[in-house]
Amino acid sequence: MKRIFLGMLTVLAIVVAGVLLSGCLSVSRAAEFFPALQSSTRSKAESVRADWSALTPYTAGKTEYRYFSPYSGRANLTPCDHYGPLLPYIGAEMSLSGYVMDAIPLYGLVTADGRIVTAPVYTEVLTNYGPFLLLYRTDGADGQTRVTIAARDGSWVRDAGDWREFIPFDDRLALSRADGSVQILDAGGNLAAEFSRDELTPFLGDDFLWGDPMIGYIEGCALSYEHGYLTAAFYDEDSPWGNYWRYECFINPESGTVSGTAPANWRPDDGWAYENPPEIAGYCYPEEVQDLTRGDIYYAAYPDCAELDGDWSLDLLDAEGTLLVEDCMTSSALQWRPVVADGMLGVVKDGAFTYTDISTGDVMFRYPLRTNSD
Repeated sequence: MKRIFLGMLTVLAIVVAGVLLSGCLSVSRAAEFFPALQSSTRSKAESVRADWSALTPYTAGKTEYRYFSPYSGRANLTPCDHYGPLLPYIGAEMSLSGYVMDAIPLYGLVTADGRIVTAPVYTEVLTNYGPFLLLYRTDGADGQTRVTIAARDGSWVRDAGDWREFIPFDDRLALSRADGSVQILDAGGNLAAEFSRDELTPFLGDDFLWGDPMIGYIEGCALSYEHGYLTAAFYDEDSPWGNYWRYECFINPESGTVSGTAPANWRPDDGWAYENPPEIAGYCYPEEVQDLTRGDIYYAAYPDCAELDGDWSLDLLDAEGTLLVEDCMTSSALQWRPVVADGMLGVVKDGAFTYTDISTGDVMFRYPLRTNSD
């Protein structure tokens, strides 16, 4: 069974409420934001060479404010047809006490040309859900986490309501809800299908509940998508499938039918599909980083593995293992791997989140980090 736990890494972040502060955008062209490279190549058909040492060293200039109009501010994302691809940025640091982490990042949205669309009000921005963005926000009044579903370009926005799980499949998004229903959205954010609790109880029981990711899927019914069907299953160590899940319901999103019998020749997925990262000479623990808008593959990896200490600095490499940016960031509670979007590298460094053009070293966006004590 292909268990859809894509959002599990965000659980620690989305349970925390805080006061979020917006800030200003400083846009400047800079050099030596990263150590100069003698040459660098990009994962493209053509090679792009850049010698950043020829650029003028960066010095902080006058702060500039630059926002997209309409600017959503601290409110949820305002739909607009003219944003283009929306990129996440880390804009604030929420300090914590008596918790497993000292601080967590807060995210906002910015256009590819560096215009801020929202203040850093989200505890997580998930971009690996096909044509959808999932924007998590914790309400400081009641501590509830609410999710906004949006197009990747912000052209439409809708509230997820009382959600339980999100399952992306075939450019659609299924979500289970607290009332027991299942909804399916198409790529335009429209409700393509809905299955009520009454339609599912004959197979799942009158008292079934969808698993709450904040509590644990073992305590409820888990929704997933496998081989053309949305499935509902309960944790069962004696599962006849041998994977600890007992499948009770099969939803065909194409025909809109629900059945308690597995389709002919249907079998659950064997488990996680995992590919070992490539071996790159001089590096260890390479982590794949995909460009959020172009799809190009990069790797963030640790050099000089024999000398790793508490401050682990990462290099950015292209798909062939060629060094692009040396010492691009240091893993921290705010960011454990870099973001790459629209050919730009996004990292927290020197007290700010910056998007820098990988091929030229030009800083395209720089936002000084705020804290909840500012």
